[in-house]
Amino acid sequence: MSPSERATRIATLVDELGTEVDAGLGDGAIAALDPDVARHLFAVAGRLYAVAAEEGAHPPTGTDLTPTESVVLATAALRAHDLNPFDLALWFSRSTS
Repeated sequence: MSPSERATRIATLVDELGTEVDAGLGDGAIAALDPDVARHLFAVAGRLYAVAAEEGAHPPTGTDLTPTESVVLATAALRAHDLNPFDLALWFSRSTS
């Protein structure tokens, strides 16, 4: 599979996953998932976004995530690496996205 074919496949899978997650939020299916599924998805999405940000991707907007969702994700990532808000502030001032 060529890189462009893989990129297209990933984009399609992300769209499909977004649709399924949104539907699952509405019908309660998300609550039935093993929490490790969300953890794995968070890790995969984090790796994807880290590379995309280095390539100039725009950050999520207020319509992509609620403030609560943003803080929950940021807190989880900080705790995963025993970082604190001061560490985040250092990286925040470095970030271009």
